[in-house]
Amino acid sequence: MPHSIFIKERKGDVGRPPELVAYDIDSVALANRLVRSIAKSNRVNGFDRMTHQRWFKLKDSIFYVYRMEIEYN
Repeated sequence: MPHSIFIKERKGDVGRPPELVAYDIDSVALANRLVRSIAKSNRVNGFDRMTHQRWFKLKDSIFYVYRMEIEYN
């Protein structure tokens, strides 16, 4: 099944809807590498063990980066 990559911004207690940054990725390994690369491209980054999402901090916002398996009908 193909995967998509999303980024969701969280600023304080306010969260914005996730934004699609990549889609139709056939390999789960490739999707995971892309998520990791996006997060690590910023100096302050990490992995949230509770949500299994990567994150990075930019100015005063935290951005969560994650992949999702997409099923097309």
